[in-house]
Amino acid sequence: MSDQLMCTPGGKCIPCESLDKSHLLSKDQIVEDLKELKNMGLWKVDREGNKISKSYIARNFQSALDSINAIGSIAERQGHHPDIHLTDYRNVEIVLFTHSLGGVTINDILLARMIEEEVKVDYSPKWLKSQNENGKE
Repeated sequence: MSDQLMCTPGGKCIPCESLDKSHLLSKDQIVEDLKELKNMGLWKVDREGNKISKSYIARNFQSALDSINAIGSIAERQGHHPDIHLTDYRNVEIVLFTHSLGGVTINDILLARMIEEEVKVDYSPKWLKSQNENGKE
């Protein structure tokens, strides 16, 4: 993981107001840090390297809501909040970036890691099969 470890004791993200542009990660750093995540293939870096995102299709509406609520609980605990989109009743997209800086910091990588470690997503079997066939899971 990046040398710019931004967590306080106890694993909480550093408040964004304590960060400045020097804490932004390069696209190469982001890609390297994402390699350490479980389900790393589901996380993408945008073209500019300003955001990371994960998109998936849940089994049903309730499964999508359950995963969103679990992500929301982690975000509240960390004081670091993603953009979360729910469309077509079960398509979920999580977008992480440090809003105050307009880019990705280690806080975003750490939040992605917590999401992967703590949130159990009940994926659509058909979608999951297509991901496995494409080598993303």
